[in-house]
Amino acid sequence: MKRLGYNLLGIATALALWELAGRWVGANLFAPPTLVLVEFAQLARNGQIFVELAASLRQMLVGFGLACLIGLPAGVAMGRSSLVDALFHPWLSMFVVTSVAALVPLFVLVFGTGFWFRAAIVFVASVWYVMLTVYQGARGIEPRFIDVGRSFSAGRLQAFWTILLPALYPYIVAAMRIGLVHAIRAMVVAEMFIILGYGGMIYRAGYAISTAPLLALLVTLMLVSIAANEVLRVTGRWLAPWYEERTASTGAQRI
Repeated sequence: MKRLGYNLLGIATALALWELAGRWVGANLFAPPTLVLVEFAQLARNGQIFVELAASLRQMLVGFGLACLIGLPAGVAMGRSSLVDALFHPWLSMFVVTSVAALVPLFVLVFGTGFWFRAAIVFVASVWYVMLTVYQGARGIEPRFIDVGRSFSAGRLQAFWTILLPALYPYIVAAMRIGLVHAIRAMVVAEMFIILGYGGMIYRAGYAISTAPLLALLVTLMLVSIAANEVLRVTGRWLAPWYEERTASTGAQRI
């Protein structure tokens, strides 16, 4: 409850400062939250914002799902095998620092501007972060844990399910949450380039006289991102309640 109180206080303070700054500089430069709320109500009235957001998120989830499906096992394999690490680490190092915006023109040529273009951009933008996070976790597993399992005659598969997977759990959750952030960003960037979907709405709102429509769309996207991240956190806690108890006991802060 104390943490929630601090959270609400921080939000209230930020909104008050935003309102003051918006009233001072004017809606053309930085619309205050009262005007942004009115603009959001107008956008929500015709339902266009929700239709475009739902369609964009559906394509984003396809790309993000593929990134997790490929990135998680690939990251584990890299972390546990020096051969796999040597083969794929150079590519991981190159693509993890490559701006997804630089790849958009190439992807438009290959995939067009339809569903798979956006899904592919999201996949490329998030898979490397998923791999890197799990890779670091897999490398950090202490060999003595595996040695204990072998001393009790645990096979490779049994050692994976009973030793490696529980040890990797916090890194898997973190990888999915970090990957989700980059997936949502990539979705918006891709759609702003082709001026379609929710990103296209943000692009067009940038040319409005008032910044209220643009800020309404951005705040909505932020809230959706926070909600999606919270769903992953709650799901992770439900699947393994012992993880949050352990991190709390060690003083770790949640993301």
